[in-house]
Amino acid sequence: MKKYIVIILAAFALFACESSQNYSVQVANQKKKIKEYIAKHNLNILSSYPKDSVFKPTDYLWENEDSIVFHLTQKGNGREVKVGDIVQVRWVQYTLDGKDSVSYWTTSDLSFPLEIMYNPNGVAERNNLNCIGWQNAIGKMKHSGAIADIIIPSPIGLLHAFNSVTAYRYKFTFLVLPK
Repeated sequence: MKKYIVIILAAFALFACESSQNYSVQVANQKKKIKEYIAKHNLNILSSYPKDSVFKPTDYLWENEDSIVFHLTQKGNGREVKVGDIVQVRWVQYTLDGKDSVSYWTTSDLSFPLEIMYNPNGVAERNNLNCIGWQNAIGKMKHSGAIADIIIPSPIGLLHAFNSVTAYRYKFTFLVLPK
């Protein structure tokens, strides 16, 4: 009997290690795809946010391999976002190869705007309607009405991205709602 238990535990350990290796390999491959996207599109990677908040057309902020890749395409002219604010978000999601996209940019795409709480210091609930990557982007965009182009690695992405270990690129905006 003990022999069977040892065999079962050994098999379980083998499959558990194999599964985690597969995830590690998938994350490594995803990072490679992000780097290939950057090279293919001749993006200039910045290690710090521009002091004047002006991004040249190919300037993207990438603080480290586990963070978002961020480009502010349009400064916001609305209220500055503060922790606890409720914001409406709109986005277009693209695969890095550009073959697939999902749009929630207009009311014809999604009849009501998605509302989330800006809470960069807390742990954002991972689901398909909020993620750490969006929270990070909102903080970097700073003002209501800003538009950014971002790439979010799956560990800080939406639930479907996390589950499929897929990085996505987004056209993203938000509007701070009145209190």
